[in-house]
Amino acid sequence: MQHTPDSWFQKNINWEMLSGFGRSSVATLTIATPFLGYIVLYHSSFSAYFGGLGDLIDARPQSNTCKAWLTFEQKINLLYLGLLALGWGSILFRVLAPAVVKRSAGISDYVDQELPRATARNMRSMFVTITSRRPSLHDDFVERAPWLDRARVSLKIAADNLQQAKDDQLQIDVLSSYYNVLSRHTGRLWVYLTVFLYFLGFLLLAIPGVATTLRVFCVMRF
Repeated sequence: MQHTPDSWFQKNINWEMLSGFGRSSVATLTIATPFLGYIVLYHSSFSAYFGGLGDLIDARPQSNTCKAWLTFEQKINLLYLGLLALGWGSILFRVLAPAVVKRSAGISDYVDQELPRATARNMRSMFVTITSRRPSLHDDFVERAPWLDRARVSLKIAADNLQQAKDDQLQIDVLSSYYNVLSRHTGRLWVYLTVFLYFLGFLLLAIPGVATTLRVFCVMRF
């Protein structure tokens, strides 16, 4: 079977791409937004902590000529909706992303962690997953190492062949392919939904900041 490369979307929009933010402590905090954000941002007892925002600009005489694009309430609404989108996106990542992506900083980190534990048994188990997601890789791997195919070679012979290998290149290739097929070929619909939620969340959070920055520039030019 001829090898077919991954598409641009699979290479660039995948769980690994999302892991930079999805694994961060900031993402962990946003997870609480769908459950606690409304209480913190809208409950009357917290209004005193937010009501004074913007006084430094409003106190300047020129601020009357630089009207605010958004009211304070609108900024809070956008803040809540942005954090809400990021929170739901982070929940999807934590629940649906492959475990190898969630516990590794990237493909190189995963290979470094797993290479010392790369036995014939788990190599063959990974090979099953690889060929089920990307059948076009089957022939290339079997040509290099027939023992990867459980139907052809016993586990004992496979272990002997692995032990006699001159280097770790085959293990590295299997581990890398295993990581990639899980990252690029698992839950594609959920990947796109998580990307959309992250994009929407950052966009909504950026709008109040941009509006405030433009107003500051307007005030400073006088």
